[in-house]
Amino acid sequence: MTGTTPSENKILVTGAASGLGKYIASHIDCVAMTRDNAEEIFNRYKHSRFDLIIHCAFNSSKKVNNYYKILEDNIFLTKRLVSLSHTKFVFLSSIDVYREEDSIYKTTKLMAESIVGKEASNALILRASAIVGPAMRKNSLVKIIEDKNPKISLSKNSTFNYVLQSDILSMIQISAKNNYSGILDFVASENVRLEDIANYFNKQVDFGEYTYETPSISNRTLQAKFPPAWYTSLGNIQRFLKE
Repeated sequence: MTGTTPSENKILVTGAASGLGKYIASHIDCVAMTRDNAEEIFNRYKHSRFDLIIHCAFNSSKKVNNYYKILEDNIFLTKRLVSLSHTKFVFLSSIDVYREEDSIYKTTKLMAESIVGKEASNALILRASAIVGPAMRKNSLVKIIEDKNPKISLSKNSTFNYVLQSDILSMIQISAKNNYSGILDFVASENVRLEDIANYFNKQVDFGEYTYETPSISNRTLQAKFPPAWYTSLGNIQRFLKE
């Protein structure tokens, strides 16, 4: 955790041990909350005020054996965070909320969104697509980029929409400066097929049978607020490799 008091660090970032939360916490001066230090932070700052809370933490386990843990990590934590005194609250949600089929992940994201929308101050909910950045888990994209002979379980026609960790941080900073609020779909201007990614990297990929389809979502509203949203998913992959 960087710093000691909200007077020095007026931003709180959750999920700071990995993924997007770790990226954001490493690039700004903030109080970095992880699973291990959450109670300490709640106790230390319960009478303080944050200028901005960026809530990235989320238990996205697909196989659920402990439903209470899912509630604790996703719903109860969000409820506790909005109770902290703050000026602005940003919640990282997902475009998976648009999927027709129900899932624990979709349902808990929508529940957390409802808490933020009703109880947080000046709330911005970013419904993001697949996020590309440092220390990504070994997903299909990483296998295609890094492996000599990639083998993945998804079919060549599977589609994804990729956005950058760095762009999400920039958008959060812009939103705080310009007082943006509400729900905003944070997606690239165009999806990409895994086959097209494989062709771009000139890789012979052993594809699987299951076709994963990412919802096609317009980002015109985002483009008006954030010009880099004009980039396509493939364009964002190219940008990431240059970062």
